[in-house]
Amino acid sequence: MIWIVGNKGMLGTELELRLSELGMESFGTDRDCDIADPAALEAAAAGKRVDWIVNCSAYTAVDRAEEEEELARRVNAAGVGALARLAARLGASLVHVSTDYVFDGAGTRPYREEDPIGPACAYGRTKAEGEALLRAAWDRHFIVRTAWLYGRHGKNFVYSMLKLMAEREELGVVADQVGSPTWARDLAGAIARIVESGSAAYGTYHFTDEGETSWYEFAREILRLALEARLLAREPRLRPLSTDQYPSKVRRPAYSVLSKEKIRSVLGIAPPDWRESLGRFIRDLRERGMPAA
Repeated sequence: MIWIVGNKGMLGTELELRLSELGMESFGTDRDCDIADPAALEAAAAGKRVDWIVNCSAYTAVDRAEEEEELARRVNAAGVGALARLAARLGASLVHVSTDYVFDGAGTRPYREEDPIGPACAYGRTKAEGEALLRAAWDRHFIVRTAWLYGRHGKNFVYSMLKLMAEREELGVVADQVGSPTWARDLAGAIARIVESGSAAYGTYHFTDEGETSWYEFAREILRLALEARLLAREPRLRPLSTDQYPSKVRRPAYSVLSKEKIRSVLGIAPPDWRESLGRFIRDLRERGMPAA
């Protein structure tokens, strides 16, 4: 049995769908279960044979975390530690989703799993703390770091851009931050592969869609595909901005591309190109319509 923690979020919803497609039995909890409360976790697992726990839950409000660091820490660190201790007691393997924000973003080549971390904001610090607590508590774990996640079931950059593009004649997008857009469905598929394989190659892995781009170029590709799919009635002007021109409480990584060599070579998981996945996502929106807000 697979327990999806955070099954109502963008990634958890996709993972639940993927496991169902594979005929794999799962159950889920979301905000109904406080993962930092060991008693709540015990109650959720009671009476079930839990073989895998997949933690898709997280405090992801990057800007707000600067004022709510302790709340972010409760979910991103204390909750992960509690899950790890429960997994150890149950003898269950644990998959935990982490982030590129554990790095400082000052790199010039894709970050490898063994590279030193150096989070530059509250969100990154709490996610790094969660990783450390997991490693200390239970060795049968997979930490999967990802970045620039978007998908059908939650707020994300693609939805924000489509909304703004429909409303405005011109919008500015940051052009000097580089990363790898990642479709939640692709990440869910990778996690499902790990669970389905029953792999014991535990450790830390990186998974994003392949390739790299800036937020500005990402927005340009969203615009091109949306016009092609007739999701937009007109073409707004896109203007590249520097990070300095876009005020933020948080210093976001200038470079957050993650190397996927380890997940390819050790687990045999090859991420698709980000443009290919974005095209599939936009076509899916055209066919099924935008979900209700």
